[in-house]
Amino acid sequence: MSNNQKLLFQLMMDFYRTTTDGEGRSKIYGRMGHLVRKVHKAIDKQATIKTQVQQLLYLVYEEWGFYCDDERYFLSDNLYLDQVLESKSGMPVSLGAIILYLAESLQLPIYPMNFPTQLVLRVDLEEEILFIDPWDGKFISRSLLATWFEGYLGFGHKMLTKDLACAKSEELRDRFNQVAKMALIREERYSEALGFITHLLRHNPEDPYEIRDRGLVLAHMECLHAAIPDLSYFIEHCPDDPTAVLLMAQMSELKEQQYPLH
Repeated sequence: MSNNQKLLFQLMMDFYRTTTDGEGRSKIYGRMGHLVRKVHKAIDKQATIKTQVQQLLYLVYEEWGFYCDDERYFLSDNLYLDQVLESKSGMPVSLGAIILYLAESLQLPIYPMNFPTQLVLRVDLEEEILFIDPWDGKFISRSLLATWFEGYLGFGHKMLTKDLACAKSEELRDRFNQVAKMALIREERYSEALGFITHLLRHNPEDPYEIRDRGLVLAHMECLHAAIPDLSYFIEHCPDDPTAVLLMAQMSELKEQQYPLH
């Protein structure tokens, strides 16, 4: 079994710990433990792997009622496991994290993919590879994935075998962290976003993209004396990035706001 099966859950727990008081962590683990015990009782271990996967998906989406709400898709609530487990509403990344956690406990070969449109899960069977949409727990075809792929990247972009590979740990980590940061910033939860980015920078203090994001959050908080050095650092280290070009055009205005003429 791949370590990536529990990585998304661990990333969500890390996000919870760094953006809340963290006091509910034991309750989250308790509820997940309860779900693990329930799936072990419900899944027929003598059935084929494919049938066991189908039974797991039926439990989560049909019997337990987990779902994705398209009207609340981008809310940060969907990234807090305590709220997802309570409301049973999430987004593909959070429901996918729960599926993967349960799959690991059952030793089922379900893995995350770094697909461009959203998180997709793949099931590696001896005779075939299946794909799961965590939005509703349904199997999806390669042809539908190819349509999504071309629709997202533009006409003429053909999906290759490598685009269906299991996600590497770093890819999964980067993807989740970006989703989490954007959700907080979109909701103007700047203090939580700043705390989360500060936590990420402890692991890689010279990452220009994290420094850029910290600068953008600080600018939203009107802390321009701290934002400008961060944004300048990003422009210096990533001059060819499209964001750097936009920021260069805005730097003069930010500096004028920092030191207005009298």
